[in-house]
Amino acid sequence: MDINLTSVTAAAAGINTRGQEQYRILIDSITDYAIFLLNAEGYIITWNTGAKQIKGYDADEIIGKHFSTFYTQKDIDDNYPLKELKEAVARGKYEDEGWRVKKDGSVFWANVVITPIFNEQKELIAFSKITRDLSERKKAEDDLYRAFEELKESEERFRLLIEGVTDYAIFMLDPAGNVATWNNGAHRMNGYEADEIIGKYFARFYSQELIAEGFPAYELQQAKEHGRFEDNGWRYRKDGSAFWANTVITAIYNAQKELIGFSKITRDLTDKLKMEQQLFRMNEELRESEEKSRLLIDSVKDYAILMLNPEGIVMSWNEGAERIKGYKPKEIIGRHFSTFYNREAIAKGFPQYELRKAQEVGRFEDEGWRIRKDGTAFWANVVITPIYNSNKRLLGYSKVTRDLTERRRNEELMHKNSELIKINNELDNFVYAASHDLKAPITNLEGLLQALREDLGENLSQHEVLLEYMGSAIGTLKNVIADLSDVTKLKHEQESPEDVQIQDMLKDIEISLKPYIEHTGAVVQCTTMEFTTLRYSRKNLRSILFNLVSNAIKYADPDRKPIVHISTAITPEGVYELAVQDNGLGLAPSQIGKIFSLFKRAHDHVEGSGIGLYLVKRILDNTGDNISVESEEGVGSRFLVSFRQPKH
Repeated sequence: MDINLTSVTAAAAGINTRGQEQYRILIDSITDYAIFLLNAEGYIITWNTGAKQIKGYDADEIIGKHFSTFYTQKDIDDNYPLKELKEAVARGKYEDEGWRVKKDGSVFWANVVITPIFNEQKELIAFSKITRDLSERKKAEDDLYRAFEELKESEERFRLLIEGVTDYAIFMLDPAGNVATWNNGAHRMNGYEADEIIGKYFARFYSQELIAEGFPAYELQQAKEHGRFEDNGWRYRKDGSAFWANTVITAIYNAQKELIGFSKITRDLTDKLKMEQQLFRMNEELRESEEKSRLLIDSVKDYAILMLNPEGIVMSWNEGAERIKGYKPKEIIGRHFSTFYNREAIAKGFPQYELRKAQEVGRFEDEGWRIRKDGTAFWANVVITPIYNSNKRLLGYSKVTRDLTERRRNEELMHKNSELIKINNELDNFVYAASHDLKAPITNLEGLLQALREDLGENLSQHEVLLEYMGSAIGTLKNVIADLSDVTKLKHEQESPEDVQIQDMLKDIEISLKPYIEHTGAVVQCTTMEFTTLRYSRKNLRSILFNLVSNAIKYADPDRKPIVHISTAITPEGVYELAVQDNGLGLAPSQIGKIFSLFKRAHDHVEGSGIGLYLVKRILDNTGDNISVESEEGVGSRFLVSFRQPKH
């Protein structure tokens, strides 16, 4: 069956015979589209200039061949070309985008529209096939919408505007810019019937501002100078509504190079503009969200937060990672994360084991020693989580590390403290038992010593010195047991605090120490007193002051009169400090840390039990207060007691 391209397409377009020649010229002048006919079996029977430019074949090379020539081998094996024709017949039109093959074997991304053509008896006589090379558009879309594949699928594809495709307005203008032809797509898009618009100047599709600026005439001038002109902008329908249009105007010349008119293809891109604006907003929101996330991660300094690639190479590094591990980003990015592990863990393949377990379970958490840049070790809590894309492909791992060295030390200290508490409890029990169980034997010794004195009679004078030594030893033992009793009472007695006048208490203590003071000529004086009243257990405060003042006098330097200074001060933090300073023997540096221990004495030649300062320390520990000492041998010592006082 002989089929004439002009007559078939013109008939399908609703164009009368007088316009067929113009329509043929119009189609042949279009270089951005391949427009040709297939017979009912899919063999090529016409070929336009755009088809040659896009696919590379001359007409005599391709006419008569099956249109599957343009398809990949896979599509041919899948019988895809035949399916397209069947779909076109079944649906009245078939549109697709996909890879097509040029004459030179290269592929391009094509938009294809196949429309069946029927005669008056409704018999299929041919197919029209319009192809446009969208490779550049696809590349741009892939670059722009890679992260939005689901949106890209919904984007309305550019379709070629030919007869049977109502998404494009395709018509001709005469050299003066008047509408010469009008197709169904133009009617649908612009709203005008053919008899309403043919012969009218095409500027009526433009806004008054653009008309006043002479923009329609400028478009025609640019098309004449450059062969074609493409523009996006607002255009107006018959009813006055606006739509965002893509317009391509191509100058058409005859064989004598004389301008005979223009082809004008318009597409309504309003939805595409809205989508682009929406995508732009979404992209901006995503960019802002990503920036906020980056700033948030970078601001975290207590955690090392980093990204590993699937092989365990460090890809990102936050400030917390730099602070904890010591590496600058440029020093660690690109290196394997096993850098943070000791040699033994690396030899055992532990870093790789962590990644495997993270994949198997969905996350991996561990605590262990890790290594900083300077070689020091820290106790780390590590959480590794695999990261996948929407296709379940592993992109890498997030790794969050926290330095728990202090917590581990605290746990170790707590363990040691519990052991010490146990030992102290056992010691307290021993001291308590000893202090009570020894009282009766001491009393018996005193009675026996007195009986011995009476039995000696006239011989008493011969043994007086020995008996005095024995009496003194028993007295010392009684004092030690009494002090031990005071220590055990600390644990069992809880006295309510009260407001105690410090200077009044010191006067009472001076009376108790009067024999010592008169014997040594000691001077006890209050100097700077920022506070004179302290809220504390009266009994315990007296015990603290008594022991500190008595020690200051007992450990006096024999070459100078002992002077004891008492002072009080309040720190900026609100801590109440009481200082007892003397000019006595002083302490060696090695003794300072020992003097608060039980039975520890710095000077053995001075009488004492070694319990007084231990008792002071226990009293203060029980109330959460503390004592410290500064001392220099031959100069003296300064004991500083810090009290926490309730806020008024």
